[in-house]
Amino acid sequence: MKNQRIRRPSPALVIAVIALVCALTGTAWAALGKNSVGSKQLKKNAVTTAKIKKEAVAAGKIKKGTITGKQINLAKLGTVPSAQLANTIPAAEPTHLVGAPGEPPFEQASNLGVPASIPVRFNSVGFFKDHDGLVHLEGVAKTPKSGGVVPIFTLPPGYRPAQGTVIVIPNAITGEGAGGLIGGTNTIVTGIDLSGKVVGSPETDVSLDGYTFRPGS
Repeated sequence: MKNQRIRRPSPALVIAVIALVCALTGTAWAALGKNSVGSKQLKKNAVTTAKIKKEAVAAGKIKKGTITGKQINLAKLGTVPSAQLANTIPAAEPTHLVGAPGEPPFEQASNLGVPASIPVRFNSVGFFKDHDGLVHLEGVAKTPKSGGVVPIFTLPPGYRPAQGTVIVIPNAITGEGAGGLIGGTNTIVTGIDLSGKVVGSPETDVSLDGYTFRPGS
């Protein structure tokens, strides 16, 4: 068998093949233009965490309802701004009970009591300020029989209605007429000084529950 010599490709052939490969490759690259690669061209799980740019995924790209507590590290969450605000709001002060030590005394009235056989109780007469500085009254007072207005107790300065004003408390039984009055500082009506006074009609149950006002003096 005769020896066959292997012919080497000529330089011209090599150059031609290289040119052809470059031409074909260039055509393929040209085909991968902008927005040419879609979900069909990506293999499953082809995009890994390392391939995603830091902070590249914005909130608008996350499907609603997909982030749960399992994906959130609660220990790294800061305090909600509204919660910080809530922590700065002072609590309402304790009720100042009329007749208690260090509190305004009853003058010509008392707390309305009920027989022990009746399973209800009324709030004791008192007052307090809430976190907004509003004054709240509470309780039901019993006034004795008298010929005129009956002073129940006197609100201290800072807890009274505006100077020269009067707040009318309707009759607790009929809901009509004045069952009592609350006077601001320097308030005089028909010669009676009502400065800070909470007064009631004679022999009347005066309900103070729910009365709220902004103090003016």
